[in-house]
Amino acid sequence: MKRISALLLSALMVFGLTGCSRDNSATADPPEYTSTEKFEIGMWVGVSDKLVTYDEDGKKVSERPLTDAEFLEKYQEIADAGFTVAFPGYDVMIDGSGGYNMKALEAASRVGIKHIIGDARLSSLMMQAKTLVESGVYTRDEIVEQTRDILSPYLESEYADALYGFMIDDEPGAALFSALEYGRSIFEEAAPDLMFYVNLFPIIAGGAQLSGTTQAITYDDYLSNYFGTVKTDYISYDHYPLYGSGDGSTSIEPTFLYNMDLIRTKIDEEGAGREFWTFLQSIQYGGKNRALTSKADATFQAYSFMAFGGDCIQWFCYACPPANDGATAFGNNALIDRNYEKTATYDYVSGANKDVQSFMPYYKNFEWKGFTLSEVYDDTDNFEYLSISENLVTGGALTSFTSTEDAFAGVFEDKDGNPGYFAVNFTDPALNKSNEITMTFEGYTNVLIVKPEGNTALRLDGGSVTFTLGVGEAAFVIPY
Repeated sequence: MKRISALLLSALMVFGLTGCSRDNSATADPPEYTSTEKFEIGMWVGVSDKLVTYDEDGKKVSERPLTDAEFLEKYQEIADAGFTVAFPGYDVMIDGSGGYNMKALEAASRVGIKHIIGDARLSSLMMQAKTLVESGVYTRDEIVEQTRDILSPYLESEYADALYGFMIDDEPGAALFSALEYGRSIFEEAAPDLMFYVNLFPIIAGGAQLSGTTQAITYDDYLSNYFGTVKTDYISYDHYPLYGSGDGSTSIEPTFLYNMDLIRTKIDEEGAGREFWTFLQSIQYGGKNRALTSKADATFQAYSFMAFGGDCIQWFCYACPPANDGATAFGNNALIDRNYEKTATYDYVSGANKDVQSFMPYYKNFEWKGFTLSEVYDDTDNFEYLSISENLVTGGALTSFTSTEDAFAGVFEDKDGNPGYFAVNFTDPALNKSNEITMTFEGYTNVLIVKPEGNTALRLDGGSVTFTLGVGEAAFVIPY
């Protein structure tokens, strides 16, 4: 009897978190949306098959192989944290051995996630293919066959179901784009269903970095060159917004949203439907970027990207790199530390990942159309860039969007043209500010407010609804 009562109580608790708690003032049932599609969630610096000890200068001191049981346990932790795509460990990111890659694919398959792996032979061949063919060393067909030879052990593996794609290059300068596109076309011919993975610079990169030569170019030129040259079916870039200093003060990098807006604009102008991927911050590094101190630090970033219609977030990092990789100093506070033990960040990010997925039955039924702003203080300076964007939506069903603190909302439409709005409390989570949002609609009598903790259907009062977004929170608001 006690067991039956416990099961009933458990079922009621689950319904309360995921179901729609109908408000008595609603005059009609809310619209129903369903989707089993997940939001892709990846990482940078996954789990190696050994524990490596580095000194303060980033030089390897010692290493210990992980047992098969330990390795699988670490992959289960990745899956449990809500990741859908694993990446290789620090020492095997680009140039993983066949042994590691096969072991990683097996582990990913066993825990039910996908994997992007690195093979130095493949990445080298892809980057050199254009020169090798143009110089007459090999024909194009011969390069395609060499590519197939490298890929065949992976594709023929019993764990090939876990293979998502291959690491090719990170933050290439524009001088490499032509070679990348040639390699991509070879790769597509050899393995059309796999991802040819390339990640781009953020807007804060220097001009010479962007060009890959001594001649500086603008970030807009960098993006335009990539879009015009490299025909990947996605765009991935990194931009890390959480700043902090030794005196305890915090801030948000001022071009965080602007970077999203620029790439979103390029995707939509091109019209090829490329997916939109980004890296977000989950570790302290360098002199500015702080560690996460709450789940809100993670959801703030993820929800901001979702409000721009994003398709995949990747956390930088899952496992901690060496304290110094030769260019950057890193904290020991990613999701797992250098001993592969969970940190507080593991709980923050895994909680955020779960909350992101809770929106998917609604989010995956809508397409992004732009955004709207409610600027109160613009403490982060992000709204200054967006205020003149061509993606700023005025008019339509939403006639007013106001807030007590800075907020913005992605504007979406479903397949039938019905609107939805992904509203975000855009205040630095470290300031611990809640935000009262008021939205006014024309032509609607009710509204559905979707949050991770549950849904609420309300009757609009004079066309308006007011609700609160806590620290790092967002809501999908659907008038009907």
